[in-house]
Amino acid sequence: MCLTFSLFLSVLHLCAQTIPNVNSLSAIERDFHFNLFEDRYFQMPSLLNQSNLQKFSYGELNYLYSEGELRHPQDYKKQNGLYLETASLASLKDTNWTLYGSLEYLNTRKEDIENNLTYGITENSSPYYLFQETTGLWNHQDYNFKVSAANALNSKLTLGAYLNYDTSFYFRKTDTRNELTALKVQTKVALSYQYTPKHVFSLALSNEFYKTDSALGNKFPENNTATTANYYLNTGLGSYIKNIETGFETKRNIPELQLFWLTKQDGWDLSIESATEYGVERWRDKNIVNIEENDELSKYSFVKEQLHIFYNTYQADKLMSLRLKAEYLKGSGEVWQDAGAYYYKNFKTTSYNVKAEADVLFYNAFLNKVSVGVNYYNKSQFDLNYAYTYDFQYIDPEIAIGLNKSISSKTAFFANFSALYHLTLHVEHDPFAANNIYVDWIGNKMAYFTEIDAFNVNTKLGIDIKLKAKNRLECTLTTAYTKATELPVSSESYYANSDDYLNITAGLKLYF
Repeated sequence: MCLTFSLFLSVLHLCAQTIPNVNSLSAIERDFHFNLFEDRYFQMPSLLNQSNLQKFSYGELNYLYSEGELRHPQDYKKQNGLYLETASLASLKDTNWTLYGSLEYLNTRKEDIENNLTYGITENSSPYYLFQETTGLWNHQDYNFKVSAANALNSKLTLGAYLNYDTSFYFRKTDTRNELTALKVQTKVALSYQYTPKHVFSLALSNEFYKTDSALGNKFPENNTATTANYYLNTGLGSYIKNIETGFETKRNIPELQLFWLTKQDGWDLSIESATEYGVERWRDKNIVNIEENDELSKYSFVKEQLHIFYNTYQADKLMSLRLKAEYLKGSGEVWQDAGAYYYKNFKTTSYNVKAEADVLFYNAFLNKVSVGVNYYNKSQFDLNYAYTYDFQYIDPEIAIGLNKSISSKTAFFANFSALYHLTLHVEHDPFAANNIYVDWIGNKMAYFTEIDAFNVNTKLGIDIKLKAKNRLECTLTTAYTKATELPVSSESYYANSDDYLNITAGLKLYF
């Protein structure tokens, strides 16, 4: 990581800054700038008027397909569905307003989800979810609306606001054991102060509210001979609550404080962002209606610290970018004890994640982009009831190139190739006394999967077409292929050397 940064820093001073127009960029260049916009400016709404992009509007349609055996045991073996998105950034004429808005729709069918009956709602290393032995089928629909606005109050101050309204529906047409709805609402207010012409300091306060409501049933698929369903609420590693009869209502609140400093100099810019979150997740038993009873069966609290550093340097024919992202999370889970009428702590977790990336864009060149990166992740989990330990570390080095070739005055071919190697550094899996159904159904399989070394190859091929009135159309085919290179040495084998996983996305994207 240090060597990569040193090599790029040695040439960064050669460049000069420009703000590109979306219509003048190749497809490879647009992808880079949109990612930079999402990661840097969109996270701080009062910086929309400082964006790396001028105004844009686009609509996108993708068909998603994936299938394979080499996947996390709590994830799906097969998926197919549709994804639609439209988004726009614009400054209102003769005003100080800059606005951004997007609308997303997802409709997928996910098959062979093992054990997990609350698929898709667990975040921030929370141990809580409903599980059951038999695999199932999910139909998933999601509607996501985002809007962000910035208003320059004067030459120094800019006020920004952000709203994200996201609703999800998880249901089963042939297996009604659990159906649930999920709602996430995130609001944010931000203030930017330009204390010199080239330096901006920003502050943002936000809160994310997340709520799910599940409805348990007692019907298996027709090819299953069992007539009853036994449900469990997972509360740790080997710890769970048995004989769950009805659904749950879950609530999660995550307030966040963001601090952001940005400087734009002649030829380069630098930003440093820190974010602090403190979240609490609670699981409420809807069966309990008496006021003297406690309806909260469990709660999970966590603290998360994030640091993002972006450094870009510009020249008329190239752009060089360095990014560093670091995250630290510490969480603990508690379960309500009826006998003593108190919460007792039974789960704790800690994780570290550091990712470094370096990119070079060569504008209007056949070799359009070169990227290198490395990601390091370390996570430890501990169940206090059983002294159950589950720790792992891995590292993912990655390299990518992007190619762009004009076919005619209105058409260009582009391709992006990347290769990543997932190398497991350490896994410690010690169930100790927790020799129960969780270990057999879930714990052993997750530990075995975590120990697998694998490579991942991604390709994106497409045609970029210039239309009338500066409109652009992208036709793309994206694939991601994962193959195991080394399996664990174990008496239990859940995967074979021949196992792999393939993702395919076919898409159309219109800029207008």
